[in-house]
Amino acid sequence: MPRDLLADKRTLDEMPQLSREPATDAPPQDSSPMPLYSPSIIKEDRFKKMGDIHPFAQLLNLDDLDDCDWLEHAAFDPIEAATREKLEYRLRTCGELCTGLFSSAYATSSGSLGEIIKARQFQSIDATDSDRKRILIGHIIATKSHSAVVTDDSMDYPKDFRTNYQLTPSTGHNEDGQTVCIHSLCVHPNFSGKGLGQVLLKSYVQRIRDSGVAKKIALICRDRLVGFYEKAGFSKVGPSKCQYGGGNWVDMVLDFEEGMGDDDPDF
Repeated sequence: MPRDLLADKRTLDEMPQLSREPATDAPPQDSSPMPLYSPSIIKEDRFKKMGDIHPFAQLLNLDDLDDCDWLEHAAFDPIEAATREKLEYRLRTCGELCTGLFSSAYATSSGSLGEIIKARQFQSIDATDSDRKRILIGHIIATKSHSAVVTDDSMDYPKDFRTNYQLTPSTGHNEDGQTVCIHSLCVHPNFSGKGLGQVLLKSYVQRIRDSGVAKKIALICRDRLVGFYEKAGFSKVGPSKCQYGGGNWVDMVLDFEEGMGDDDPDF
């Protein structure tokens, strides 16, 4: 379930186009880091709180499963966090709908980044520099659905997904669906309050809209976050029928035909 994440529509210009082809175990088409902002265009003071994080966004795939599983359980309560198997299904089946927010830093980094590096082992992103690390600090995990809102069926997955790919199953990702359902949207707790979630969500929304792969984005959130998502362009539909994590969710939808919502640069 989405946490308090807002938006920034920069970051999309250099991101690869989405594909309707199912994701495979093959390496991503382009693993080059994508900068989240251009200092020459966006006011520098908007990113001062990011410190030395140097964030960049990339599409996720099955190779990112370990890090996504770790982040999911670091960011959410156990009752709300997706299981490892569910994350594997989504990354394997529709990784083109899933985005990771990464930071690159040296293993000697101090502060929150240094603490995370010491707590885990991460893959190197530079073969010529063994100290250079690629660290997942945020992600958006999503599928597509025929339903206009997130449902328990859309949040589920076929248990035989490893051996039996289905284009339009009754549960999980439906390739012909016109609604992108965000099931997980988070930033590592060590990096809260730095504006990273704002950049991650708005860039994702802009990318999905520009790609034309869906007509709307749906999510569920707690009552206290309704106003937060309304400012991001989402509209409150009403109480959700989803019983995941104990229920008591609110349906939120952003319909691309109705606009993007508040584009206030200060959010």
